[in-house]
Amino acid sequence: MIEIKDLWYTYPGRSEPTLKGINLRVEKGEFVLLTGPTGCGKSTLLKTLNGIIPHESGGILSGSVKVKGMETTDSNQMEISKEVGLVFQNPDDQIFSTIVEDEVAFGPENLCFEQKEIDKKVTEALQIVGMSDHRLDSTNSLSGGQKQRICIASMLAMEPEILAMDEPVSQMDPMGTHEVLNTVRELNRKLKTTILLVEHRLHELAPFVDRVVIMDNGKIVFDQPASKAFDNLEIFYRLGLRIPEPVKLCHSLGIKASPLSVSGALAVLDREIKENNRIPQQLIQNPDKNPVTKTSSKKTSSKKASVENNAHGNNDSENNAHGNNAHGNNAHGNNAHGNNAHRDNGSENNDSIISIQALWSGYEKNKMVLKGINLEIRKGERVAIMGTNGSGKSTLLLHLAAILKPDKGSVRVFGEDTRPKNPYSFAGKVGFVFQNPDLMLFCDSAEEEVRFGPVQLKYSNVEERVRNSLEAMSILPLRHDLPQALSRGQRLRTAVASVLSINPELILLDEPTTGQDKVNIEQMMDFFKNNNSTLIFCTHDIEVAMSYATRILVMNEGQIIADGKGKEVIKDTETLKKASLTQPPVVEIANHLGINAFSVKELVETLTSRNVEEINSGSVEEINSGSVEEINSGSVEGINSRSVEKINSGSVEEINSRSVEGIKC
Repeated sequence: MIEIKDLWYTYPGRSEPTLKGINLRVEKGEFVLLTGPTGCGKSTLLKTLNGIIPHESGGILSGSVKVKGMETTDSNQMEISKEVGLVFQNPDDQIFSTIVEDEVAFGPENLCFEQKEIDKKVTEALQIVGMSDHRLDSTNSLSGGQKQRICIASMLAMEPEILAMDEPVSQMDPMGTHEVLNTVRELNRKLKTTILLVEHRLHELAPFVDRVVIMDNGKIVFDQPASKAFDNLEIFYRLGLRIPEPVKLCHSLGIKASPLSVSGALAVLDREIKENNRIPQQLIQNPDKNPVTKTSSKKTSSKKASVENNAHGNNDSENNAHGNNAHGNNAHGNNAHGNNAHRDNGSENNDSIISIQALWSGYEKNKMVLKGINLEIRKGERVAIMGTNGSGKSTLLLHLAAILKPDKGSVRVFGEDTRPKNPYSFAGKVGFVFQNPDLMLFCDSAEEEVRFGPVQLKYSNVEERVRNSLEAMSILPLRHDLPQALSRGQRLRTAVASVLSINPELILLDEPTTGQDKVNIEQMMDFFKNNNSTLIFCTHDIEVAMSYATRILVMNEGQIIADGKGKEVIKDTETLKKASLTQPPVVEIANHLGINAFSVKELVETLTSRNVEEINSGSVEEINSGSVEEINSGSVEGINSRSVEKINSGSVEEINSRSVEGIKC
């Protein structure tokens, strides 16, 4: 189906090739996960499959790329596009229609399908991705995750034999991700659609794929069936890639098994307990020899505060700036309008830098996105905002930068009411990084981007600020590169560095982990933690939120439905479900075993120190250890019966059409 031989490619204006001797063969009906460190050439490789490279990009290409026997360099791009559907990394690069149904219908219309058939395909595609209720919505009103769903639907409507997807679920909430991947997997099985999917979130994708391919520095360095891919974890640690928690748990315990799901891990643990009547003691006896607790790469050796070592934010939660929850340590208040988020800690009010009272806001007068938000945030807090796609997370963040103004209620930042304020008035005090970093990049080099803010604000020691910010985000070696020539993850880190260089008192980040590998996520978040930054960030990555946030807010339908420390929030499965969130696999495993643990490290320590008989292993047998495919064997039509909430979260692109100076405020 796909055959690539000795493929080399160099972008225009670059001396170093991005792809270096790629050899890859993908058979019909395979579901292949392509992963690797940020900037290793994954997206570039995908673009060679439908002829964008070299037909549209230019540059120097050698070697061979064949799709269904067609040589892409010699074939008409239109003909190739009929066979290969490409979902771009950034949905805004792909969407151009103003109405959702028009966007999905565009492909079938250009393939000259009958109108009746087009309507049918649009209906089916929107149902598959859970966006039927948004059929007549403006594409500009959608959240990032909703836009990704529309891009997937627009490709599915054309029924290509090959589906190439570049981080298609990076901005989706966890439940939405699971639903879409289940559907894609079913299409792969029933229709024999060949899928090549790029993603950093191995822990979420691994259970769905047949094969794992890893790239590094423009080369393929690993290619194994998914069932064997995690037998040896050395390459994953060396390249800083995320490992599924069930796999990490078993390897930490010295068990020779690599289960990719919670049910699989429970079955392995049950077998280990029954056969050996104990859990292996290797980790506790000699933790330095365990690959999970010992970094095997120079690349990650300096990043001490890893996801495991900070015990999911426990120490931070105990010492955080807001102290005890004023609502009796309740992780979620009973007030449906988010009044639980308004904390009154008496003398600590002097440290409050954000105060929101009864905030209602929307992009249309009859469609409120935020509904009665009350919130206090104090200096030094690191607050993660999580929730369903379209729940109002980005909209709330935009109010904190005075880019949006309340329809009702008030927002005070540093004691000042934002309603009469221009966003420029907070320049130097508030730093904002948008979900789409391309909105912020306009200079000719990464270094110039980072220099722009300090120069405009007439700061001293500009060069020192620039260098420190570039180093903090691992962009220093790329400082002379054109930002638009960088990978998505590198562009995002450039945007973050451009904010760090002004050293703002309040940092606002919208989905900062998108397109990032584990090493860069940890380096970025460690920087904020170690510098005691006041940070508010939107994310769907619950592991990152648990590890680095001193406080987690959960949103649904424009309201804050939970507010507390990570461990409190993560235990409330009912609230998580409302917000389309899920517990990390290790927490699910611990719950089934009757253990209170929030990280692999905590669970391993408990399992290796307590009497096996005390563990409620009976619950393991009750778990459905069936495969993902068995769980979702229903028809495509029935997969997405969950109704997507009718939410109009507004478009960052529409909002931020003003001058660039306002972006880096």
